Amino acid sequence: MSQAQQKGLWGLSKPLLLEQALQFMVPLLDTIFLSIISDSAASAAGALTPVLFLCGNLIWVTVFAGASIANQRIGAGNYARANATIWIFALWSILLAGLVAGLLCLFAEDITQLMGLRGQIGLDAQTYLHIAFALVLVWCGKAICQSILNMYGLPGWNLLANLVYFIANLAGNCIVVFQLFGLPEYGIAGVAWASVIASSLGVLVSLLAIAFNLNLRVSRADLGSNFSSVSHNLARIAAPSAIEPLSFDINMVVLNSLAAKLGPQALAAKIYTFNTFMLGLIISVALTTATQILVTQKVGSGEMDKADQQLRQSLRAALWGTGLVALLLTLLHHPIMSLYTDNEKLLAGAFWWFALAGLSEPGRTINIMTGFNLRATGDGWYISWVGPLFTWAVALPLAYLMAFVLDWGVAGLLLSAVIDESGRAFIFHRRWQQKHWHHSHVHARESRQNNLV
Repeated sequence: MSQAQQKGLWGLSKPLLLEQALQFMVPLLDTIFLSIISDSAASAAGALTPVLFLCGNLIWVTVFAGASIANQRIGAGNYARANATIWIFALWSILLAGLVAGLLCLFAEDITQLMGLRGQIGLDAQTYLHIAFALVLVWCGKAICQSILNMYGLPGWNLLANLVYFIANLAGNCIVVFQLFGLPEYGIAGVAWASVIASSLGVLVSLLAIAFNLNLRVSRADLGSNFSSVSHNLARIAAPSAIEPLSFDINMVVLNSLAAKLGPQALAAKIYTFNTFMLGLIISVALTTATQILVTQKVGSGEMDKADQQLRQSLRAALWGTGLVALLLTLLHHPIMSLYTDNEKLLAGAFWWFALAGLSEPGRTINIMTGFNLRATGDGWYISWVGPLFTWAVALPLAYLMAFVLDWGVAGLLLSAVIDESGRAFIFHRRWQQKHWHHSHVHARESRQNNLV
């Protein structure tokens, strides 16, 4: 039994919860510091967040696919092939990150114009993106290191890395926003640089942890013999894994563009609401990360019923946790919104915006937990087409209808998110119950190929 299996869901999740809390607090802190500079700066960076997440998710799904394969090797007790898998997916991830970051920097101005960001918001957005593109490269290193430490049952080091990241980001923002030590006014550029430098320090901690605690040496022969198989399975898992998250991020970019068309106050309202409810992701992402490790290792050892039981247990815990977070945030809507702004219209609408955002949490939790595990076990194609089809054919047209035709404004955009998350949650959970994942994982496919030979 692997170290991860010995620790179980709660053993893995406790450091992951703290890790994710630190990680997801950073965007919230950035929003608060940017709002001190101006609502324009906060709106500009917030509007670009889905663009950065879209680029980051391209890298993340590649790492996720590679980690899923490596976890199944570990579950089968084959650590040599697991290490070879790690080096191969790390190589592909780094190459992809370099390409994406370069394109993001090259087309920064075109992206902001395409999103309809004009005036001071547009200028702030261009300044931010010309620096923040480097985050894609840093996130790549972070994703690789975190996946390695998690799969070998050492998530505590990720907690330390994120603690360094959090403290460095907080200190950096304080220095540039309040112009400590006689620094000149850097504005939104200073916040962007603080994020890049803080993230890099966190990755450095993870690299040191891997170097001192794990032996990932692999021979050229092992790399050569596994390269084709790993690359093939990487593409097979990553391709469908990328479609649905990227569709979600593009959908968020479109929703931000629609909010910008409603006006600067509407864009600020959406950014402040969505960034606040990122706190709900602390629980869902932490439990999903732990569950994905346990489920894929159980699948790798042929324990399908135990894998199913694990997902059900994790999903119940995640739904309770995110539900309580959503309720608490909604009850504290006024003091939270007042952290960002003193605009009376934004403060007056905070309750309804927070309430609608809270209603989307159950669906989002199911989507994250079930969707990630379907992809990790190789059954990602169905949800990767049906999920985006529902978003673009149903939810997004409803967003336009409710926001502009019915004149519900930001509330219409948030209500469309509730419909989107709930609809996809039904689709994803039903797919898991159908148990196609029993026959789509790496070992099942390799067994069929060997039988044919």
